[in-house]
Formats: sequence, C-alpha cells, structure tokens
Amino acid sequence: MASGALAFQVVQDTAGSTTGVHPQVTDSVAAHPTFADPVIAVVQFIFQQSPWVMWGGVVVGVLVAAAVLTVVWKRRVALRTWLTTRSGAVKLAMLGGVAILAVGVAGLGYRANTFVEKDNRFCNGCHIFVATGQARIESDTGHYTLVNRLEGKHDTLSCHSCHELKPLKEAVKMVWWMSGVRDDRIPPHAKVPRRVCEGCHVQGDAKEMWQKIATTAGHRTHLESDSTALDSIQCITCHAQEVHRFVPVNTTCTQKGCHENTRIVLGQMSQTSVALEAHCTACHQFTAEVPQLATRDSAAGTLVPGDKQCRACHQMEARLPQFDPAKDPHKGTCGMCHDPHAQKEVQEAKLSCTNSSCHATWRDNPFHTGANHRRVAQQCTTCHLPHQARVDASDCTGCHQQVRARSHQKLQPPLPFDTTATKQRAAVEPPAREPRGKGDAPALLDSGGAVSVSIPAPTADSFPHTRHRQLPCLTCHTTREGQGGGLTFVAPRGCQICHHQAANRNQCVTCHQPDELAAVPYSATVSVTVGNHAARERTVPFRHEVHRNEKCVDCHTQAVTLAPDTVVRTCVSCHAQHHAPDRQCATCHRTEQIVTAHRRPVEAHKDCDLCHTPARVAELVPTRTLCLTCHADKDHYPPKQCTVCHFQSSPELYRAHLTRTGGDS
Repeated sequence: MASGALAFQVVQDTAGSTTGVHPQVTDSVAAHPTFADPVIAVVQFIFQQSPWVMWGGVVVGVLVAAAVLTVVWKRRVALRTWLTTRSGAVKLAMLGGVAILAVGVAGLGYRANTFVEKDNRFCNGCHIFVATGQARIESDTGHYTLVNRLEGKHDTLSCHSCHELKPLKEAVKMVWWMSGVRDDRIPPHAKVPRRVCEGCHVQGDAKEMWQKIATTAGHRTHLESDSTALDSIQCITCHAQEVHRFVPVNTTCTQKGCHENTRIVLGQMSQTSVALEAHCTACHQFTAEVPQLATRDSAAGTLVPGDKQCRACHQMEARLPQFDPAKDPHKGTCGMCHDPHAQKEVQEAKLSCTNSSCHATWRDNPFHTGANHRRVAQQCTTCHLPHQARVDASDCTGCHQQVRARSHQKLQPPLPFDTTATKQRAAVEPPAREPRGKGDAPALLDSGGAVSVSIPAPTADSFPHTRHRQLPCLTCHTTREGQGGGLTFVAPRGCQICHHQAANRNQCVTCHQPDELAAVPYSATVSVTVGNHAARERTVPFRHEVHRNEKCVDCHTQAVTLAPDTVVRTCVSCHAQHHAPDRQCATCHRTEQIVTAHRRPVEAHKDCDLCHTPARVAELVPTRTLCLTCHADKDHYPPKQCTVCHFQSSPELYRAHLTRTGGDS
C-alpha cells in the first residue's frame, strides 16, 4: 500500500449534527491517527476493514456457531449419558466450571455494553476527534468522520451523555457502515434535545451560572418571545453551529430560519470584510445583564447598539468630539435611529424621527403644527441637530440664528420678539413697491421729485423681553393656527401668576426696586371717630422706605395679585397700639386738622377723655414726644421731659391729669 499523508482541519457542521466531513481515503492519500491506547487501535482495526472482511467475519462466526450446535445436537444422547455416569465430585467440578464461564460471559457482556454506551473510545472506530486548529498527518489505513474535539468543561463527558443511545437506530447505522456506506449517506446522530442540556445547566452543578445567563438580554429576548418560530428553539440551535464547540460563531444568527436575510447594507460597511466576518454580538449586547424584574421589551431594547459599540469600530470620537451621551435625548443609543441592516445611506436615519413609534405623536405639539413651524415640521434636523437633538426652547433667537447659518442664509426665519430693535428695523426698510395716491392720482412727490413716504416713528417695546430671555417663548406666546403670536394670558394677572408664585421665597426687589417704589406715592384712608363728633376720614401717606424692615408678604397677602388686605390698608393691623412712649407722635399727628381740632381748652392738658375714650387716653403718657405734637415751636432743653419743669412731675405721674378724674392742671 502506497504511503501518503493528509492534513486534517477542523470543519463546520449543521446545527445539531455530530457528523462532519467524510474525507475519501485513497491509496496515495489517507489518514489514520496513531493512539497510545491499544483499545482504540483494536476498535479501529475492526471498523476500518473493508465490507467483505467485516461481513466475512460475521458469516464465519455464524457458521462456526452453527457447526458447534449441530455437533452438540447430534451427540446429545451420548453427552447426556457421559454426564450422568460421572461421579459426584466430577459433576460438582463441571457445574462450577459452567458457573464460572457464565459469570465470565455475563461480565464480558456487561463490560462490552458499558464500553459501547459510555466509553468514547468505541466512537473512535468511526470518528476522529481533532482539536481546534490542529493538523494531523498519518498513514493510510482507514476511512473516518472528522469532528471537533470537545472543549472546555464538556471534554470530560462521554458521547452518550448528550447523544442518547437508541439501539435499534444505531444497529441500522452499523449495518450500513459494515456494508460500505459512508459519508453523508449515513444519517447523522440524533440532535441533542434541550432537556439534556437542562439536566446539567438548569438543575445540575451549573445551575447558578445558568440563572445568570438566563437573565442576559439575548437569552431573555429569545426564550421569552411569543413568536411561534422560537417556541421549539433548542440550545444547540445556537450553540452547536460547529460540532462540539459551544461558543456561538458568526453564522449562528444568520442560519436558516433565523436571521438568514439580515445583511449590512449601510454605506462602506456593506463593502468591507467586517460585514461578512463580524459577529453579531460586536454590535448587539447579547450577554448584557438585564434586571430580573425588567420586561422582555426592556431586554430587547438592551440589544439595540449604543455609542460604545459604534464608536469602538468607527472612531466616532474624531467625528463627534463634543458628543455627550448624557445630554443626548436618545441616551447614546445609536440603533434607535441608525439601522445598518435597512438603511443604505446615513441620511436615511432622518426619516426614522417622524415615522418611528418614538415620535409618532409629534403633531400633538402645538409648536410643530403652528403657523410658524408647520411648513418645516417634518424636516426635524432643521432645528434638531443629529446627536444633539434636544433644543433649548427658551433660546428662539439662538435657534433662528443657527438655522440661518446652517442654511447659508437660504432660510430666513423671523426674529422671535417684537422688540424695539425689530420695530426700528422695519421702520427704515424701504416699501416693497412704489406708493401711489388714491385712485388715479400720481404718487406723492417731494420738491426734489423723489417719492415721499411717511413712515411712523417706531414705538418702544413696553415689555422687557431681555429680562425674560431665559423663558421659552411658548410660556407666553401661542403658535396655534389663527392666533398668530398672541399671548396665552391677560395682563396683569397673567404676569402675576408667574411672578407672584412662592412669595415667601421670592425676592421682591428683583422687580420692585426701592427707588421705583419711592417715586410712586401711596396713601391710605383711615377713619377717625371720637366722642361727641361725627366720624372723619383722613388720608394718610404711606412710604415704603419707612417700612423697609418689614417683610413685604406681611402686608401683601392676597393670592396672585399680592394686593394688601383691607385690614392692612387701614394700617390698624400693625398700628393699633401706637401710643407708646418712644413713638414720635408728630410723625402722624402734627397736621393742620389736628392742631385746629385741639385748640387750647379752658383747662389745658386736661379732660382728654371728653372726646376720646378712656381706654385710648389711658394708653397715653405725656412724654416729650407727645408735648412736641402741639408745641414744636417751643422745643428747648432736649432731651429733658417737659413735665419735669413745667409741672414738677414725671410723665408717668402726670398722665392722671389727662382725664376728668385727674388732678389739677
């Protein structure tokens, strides 16, 4: 037999099959591995013989057995006579020998059955297990099926631990093999059912590991799907694309019946080797952990490629140096807009804004359907820049300026505010056409023959737009059709709704400056009633600077408007007890009305209770400040008390004279 050599190479196989490529062995090129185990050599010697040798051995064995049985049957009478005439010792010895032979045959049968069912060396009679990347060069002595060697923790398992032995079917295959049937004409071994895998991974020692794996995004998406195509999915559907190698390869997802028609068609990606060789998990986070309480939709959303996956290949840091996923409303999930399996051009991602379920309700936003923006509403990227989609609604001016710049002045959106500057710009712009007089009258001409146009002077903007620049325009202005840029509220209450919120925490001086308050006069009308006289109303001036130590909200209490309450307007809520000794009475009481009403009585400084109530008089103490209310022109010797010199009594002792029951004046 001519010597030859063949380099074995690991080959792929169909899902669930344990057969590989059946290389045709010739006299010049053949393969036969050399094993140190003599049992493997014996098994291979038996199963690698030609069909006539194997069947010839069977025929010879059958003939020998038949001949032996024929001779025994013909001599059965003589053998029985011989056995019955033996002595008891001989019979006992012969019985023991038969028993030993039976035990030996039974043990040999048990050992043979165990060898066939559990010993991987029996499988070497037909299969050669080749390690990944290993090449074998051997002499030509047989015909084998090449399969991958078990790797990882599975390398200690027997073949029948996964491949359930079905004797009848295996016997049929054995007959075909002995008959010279080879290659793919022999059906592959039965696929490994899912329950076999679960016997170790769900209930066995690897249970904890499986619990972690089962919660990953990819496994939850496939195992919890309502699709009928995934109801009968088996573990080996994904984990046995290469025989005995359980790590999914790049053809796992694209196998027949799954994602076989899914291809990368986007730009240059479709033309590179990456589109053909890249594993799906390079973009889709199949093994990303998902919380157990999360829904399957959340798990499926985790599979959507993010910026980390895309930027790892495309170096997007250089293309988008300012990109910040934290500020991106899509949270850096590139796959929400970009679909390399369906979009051929990058620009097609723009169509996903208005067509996808994410922004299906964009028409519900008045800003998009208003008269100002409805013409460009579907051109999302006019305002919403890719990768920076969030727009600052408060910066209408900035947005319009950016639109002008990006369109190279082709788009001329209006300025957002009716400011004084805008009015002045409109006032100096020339009219669109030559003005004409009424009817057939010619245009008005000045003395120099030029057209005379009367342009009214622009009015100043009464609303401080610059102060409200940080607010979105839609806070005050509506964009609904037919309403133009009208206000969404009626002043002044509409303004107060915003500006008077949380009055206790607001700083009133932000809007109400002290000099502004001082320039505007305020007054309050109070009613004065004394005995034997009709009630008299009196106007009292109010000055904010005098009350600067008081809190605004102590007086301004009405909701929204923050107007003073009725009790506050009469001043009595704060000034009901105002006859204190240290008060400057003249501040309020030194008026012409009071001086006239209190002309020197017959008995001066006495009988105040003739007009005023005794309770009110009892509050008075004739201190220097009370005396100066009437005798301001007689002020001398400050800060002495007047009663000490003029009445030889202290103010506290002299107060008794203010009533009719008091002492002499």
